[in-house]
Amino acid sequence: MNMLQHAPLTLSVTLALLLSGCNSSSNDSSAPPQSGEYQYSTKTVYQPRQAGASYHAAPAGFQPVFTELVARHGSRSLSSPKYDVLTKLVWEAAAKQGALTELGQGLGAKVDAVTAANQTLGYGLLSELGKEEHANLATRLAERLPTLLTQGASPLCLKVETSGKDRANESAYYFMQSLAKRVNLVADSSDCYVSQENPSEIDKGLRNKAELYFHKTEPEEAKYLPAFQAYQAFIGDEDNGVAPAPELTAALDALKALPQTKVMAREMLERLYSKPFVDELAGGVEYVAVNPEDGGKTYVRDEVDAALMLYNLFIIGPGMIREAQAQGAPWDLEQFITPEESAWFSYLSDAEDFYEKGPSLSSQSATYAVAQPLLDGLFNEVQRQVVEGAGEHVAKLRFAHAETMIPLAALMKLEGSRQSATPGELMSQANNEWRGGWVSPYAANIQWDVYRNQAGTVLVKQLYNEKELAFKRDCTPIEAGSLFYEFGELKRCYGYQP
Repeated sequence: MNMLQHAPLTLSVTLALLLSGCNSSSNDSSAPPQSGEYQYSTKTVYQPRQAGASYHAAPAGFQPVFTELVARHGSRSLSSPKYDVLTKLVWEAAAKQGALTELGQGLGAKVDAVTAANQTLGYGLLSELGKEEHANLATRLAERLPTLLTQGASPLCLKVETSGKDRANESAYYFMQSLAKRVNLVADSSDCYVSQENPSEIDKGLRNKAELYFHKTEPEEAKYLPAFQAYQAFIGDEDNGVAPAPELTAALDALKALPQTKVMAREMLERLYSKPFVDELAGGVEYVAVNPEDGGKTYVRDEVDAALMLYNLFIIGPGMIREAQAQGAPWDLEQFITPEESAWFSYLSDAEDFYEKGPSLSSQSATYAVAQPLLDGLFNEVQRQVVEGAGEHVAKLRFAHAETMIPLAALMKLEGSRQSATPGELMSQANNEWRGGWVSPYAANIQWDVYRNQAGTVLVKQLYNEKELAFKRDCTPIEAGSLFYEFGELKRCYGYQP
């Protein structure tokens, strides 16, 4: 869905109100922002949220017997040539008119540098930092569970699955390359992970689109079909002329109409271009970028579109820092955008993801109910491998996308994703805890460590971006203040039935 078109003014919210309580990089999703802090929404680079040395030990008599992970791909290049192309087209038009400010004169070369790095790397692929994020995530997993993963001479079977998309495949590859340095892996069985020669390609047997690409994959199991159909009906299909649900349209129209968006866009652009040129943009223009792979088109039709293109180019920078370093000079894209402008456009990006993929409106559950196959998959692994004693593999590792993590967190009602918006009341950073940089930064992950004692009691501890985190409030831990839960209690509170 494209939030860049404008609708009549329906709601006015001030920047100060919307941004109070926002800090996408903090360990506390409700912490206030620091002065001068840039915000990157779901393009926030990954940082573990808790030091491993501070993790709680399992209760006496319990040993780790299984672990599983769902992770978003790491930092990447631009998904396709659009934000860079359109920003350069606008800049070139201004240059022809002699409408560049002193600051604006330097923008064209910076866009060229970003474009060159993306072309060299390949659009939509992991950056060097993205590879490091997953390699380091694997290292910390091995360090966290040494008795499960690194002790003993017998090779261990680990099951790996991806969405099948290049950057998810790459994430699995670099994760497993790192893990193999510390773990003796089974290497001769198709039931376990088999290392791939090409990082971006993966054996078809490792693809699990039903669990990891559920937002675009019609389920084969009949029990999941109603939720998938409800999701498709709710979000609509712009390419095929299918309108989204009226309540979703109303919420997104309210976001489009916020007057602060035009204020921020003009402030950003008038530092780069003359006021008459920005007036020309605001009066209506048409610049287009065509995706060479699928023919999809992205447009700049006014000053807000132009500002959004620049913001989306800006937020790719931190995840491609190694590529900038390889060119010999930093991109320094921060000079073109203020922290306040980044905060506003981060809010707009967050709000769109919130309504289309996350907790969304309290009147519906389609945006996250569609993630049920993945949540059931998490439960199925513990049930089969541990409770039923199959013991086929000691870990299940899944690699996917923000479109996977965001609805899963909402379905599980985890911190940061517990609150839907009331229809008619626009989601803001003042009235809702949802932040893209908290819920699904690059390499976002949910991990379940599973423990068992000699009596056969099975406990689960959850980590969210490597922070020990409680399950939803309906679930009762083994004792007050504990982060360990009996598996039977989790089955009860999430309604799982084998």
